[in-house]
Amino acid sequence: MTKDTLPGIDSDKIVKNTGSIDLVGKEKNDSIFSPEVTDLSRRTMLKAVMGTMVGGAAAMLLSPGISRAADVVPNAAQGRNPYATKDNPYATKDNPRATQYNPYATGTDYSKIPQRLHKYPSSNKAKKIVHDSITIDTLFSGTWPEQWSTPEAPEFHDEMDRCIAGGMKIMAVCPSADALNTSSAVAMKALQFYLKKINERPDKYKIVRTTKDIDDAIKEKKLGLYFTHQGTGLFEGDVDNVAIWRQLGYGYCLLAYNQRNPVGDGCFVKENGGLTAYGKTLIDAYNHYGMLVDVSHTGERTSLDAIERSSQPVISSHAVAMAIANYPRSLYDSVIKAIAKSGGVCSINMVGAFVDTSNPDIVTTDMLFRHIDYMANLVGIDHVGFGSDYIPDITFTADGMKTPAGQEIFPDGGYTTKTAYKGFPTPSSYQILPALLDKMLSKGYTEEDCQKFIGGNMYRVMKQVWK
Repeated sequence: MTKDTLPGIDSDKIVKNTGSIDLVGKEKNDSIFSPEVTDLSRRTMLKAVMGTMVGGAAAMLLSPGISRAADVVPNAAQGRNPYATKDNPYATKDNPRATQYNPYATGTDYSKIPQRLHKYPSSNKAKKIVHDSITIDTLFSGTWPEQWSTPEAPEFHDEMDRCIAGGMKIMAVCPSADALNTSSAVAMKALQFYLKKINERPDKYKIVRTTKDIDDAIKEKKLGLYFTHQGTGLFEGDVDNVAIWRQLGYGYCLLAYNQRNPVGDGCFVKENGGLTAYGKTLIDAYNHYGMLVDVSHTGERTSLDAIERSSQPVISSHAVAMAIANYPRSLYDSVIKAIAKSGGVCSINMVGAFVDTSNPDIVTTDMLFRHIDYMANLVGIDHVGFGSDYIPDITFTADGMKTPAGQEIFPDGGYTTKTAYKGFPTPSSYQILPALLDKMLSKGYTEEDCQKFIGGNMYRVMKQVWK
């Protein structure tokens, strides 16, 4: 792998500190070998770890928009950084505000943006539906350990407590994405953060790989967590690596993240090419090993080819309708219909700039309902779901998207940069979900419809695909 793996992106434009997390910590109960990882044998884990070490030098080369790890100023805290100051040993030539965890830091506190402070009044009836249902968020986007490390970041367990209090039963947590790195080594590093946190509170969390695990988590009053990676780089060209990541608790992985990759085209590739030969074998591996095929962030032609190839239902974990929000991240009617025909689910996300092209400061229930209602009228409520795409600490993402390299990841003429300055307004599930159900109920949807939307539909698909 080289820094030119994805054309048109200069990896040297941006620096990322990947941090360091031990696979097995110094203390016994700091190990990722949690009691909750019940199905993971030492031999399987060893194979996974060994797989991440293949091509060690290449694994340190961070592709799209990220430079070599060696380019990070070494030993800054020890005074060897010529740009260091008394107050900031991590300063760089291009950014005197750079921190240990955020090389693009601007000093902005996004925790106080209007969206984070907004209140959504809701009825007790709607709250009860949320709490009584198998409520599933198909993308909780706490990507990279850095997202939990800035001064404004919430503490992990506190944030999970908010989700639990809000009625969430199952969440897809996203440790990593091809947008920042395509290597399995870095994906494994990011996963370690979550495994350590899960191991700290085995009374609170359960890794779920099957719907039986989901049922057990609910009975045990634990928050069920499964993992996802936004892209396919972590497989490193070997489709049988799907088995390893599936065993580690990954329920789905996106086919492409915005750009072209060995599988096919992302949603920002104007040529709109189809699924490659490798992509076809990867879809077969997904079906064989029980990995959900997810076409979010993927181009229309590649998505349609993947849906046709798959023998199992296909999902879009976090995207809205192109007919309502004409933006590359949205789904064309052709893809929505194909997903529904496969028996799958289109889960709507809640990122303001994606759901409404006015780039709002606050996402309203009206904005979200337009997408739900459109998809339901197009293919039926049985094929519409919920995937918030909420990032608990937006600092790392928002600051990074203001850089030239960030604009390469979302090449939309500066539109994403504008929303980055707003802090990517996105409501959390616990903030908006009951109010959104009130909106659906007021528009004629039934309680059963609401239960399907917030988790029932995805549970049905998981029961069919997860093995």
